[in-house]
Amino acid sequence: MRERDHFAVAHTALAGYAAAGRFGWGLPLVATSLANELGLSPTPVREALAHLAGEGIIEHRPGRGYFAPSPTASDIVGLYELHHQIVRWGSADGCSPEAPTTEPSADPVLRVESVFDRLAQHGENSAVFEAYRRVSTQLRPIRRIEALLQNMGLDIALEIERLRLDNKSAELESALYEYHQGRIALSVSVEKVMRQSA
Repeated sequence: MRERDHFAVAHTALAGYAAAGRFGWGLPLVATSLANELGLSPTPVREALAHLAGEGIIEHRPGRGYFAPSPTASDIVGLYELHHQIVRWGSADGCSPEAPTTEPSADPVLRVESVFDRLAQHGENSAVFEAYRRVSTQLRPIRRIEALLQNMGLDIALEIERLRLDNKSAELESALYEYHQGRIALSVSVEKVMRQSA
């Protein structure tokens, strides 16, 4: 396997671990241990960790190394407020009535994400979509905890999709607000559960 392939394997695996919340809240990420687990040398794992830290998926603490995300309730609120603004920008020019081209995911977290993916993509603004993609990736482990708490907002997300398909912009705006306020209200409970994984 080429060096670049090793980096891609490490990056994909570690991004998946972070998204699934596998690392535990704020725990150190040791490159040599992760390299052994992945069957790789430490170099591509360190490169992948640096790249993921740059994307905001994991944390880098200078002089101390890399750590699993440790979002506080206020961090979660900030991420959802940013997510709300980005999907509003993405849908500002009206709703896209096209139906999804792929079968809906059975995974409720990915199902919720797919609803917002279509809103963020509608504006066809690559800068907005890139910001959306980054926030969505940072929210994925948070949404996994919401799923454990059996409160992901899936019903309202599906309503958002219906309103988008029906091209009902005013109602869509209201539903987006309701969805995000529901997530924000849950932020303290989510942080508490995430801290227990440490």
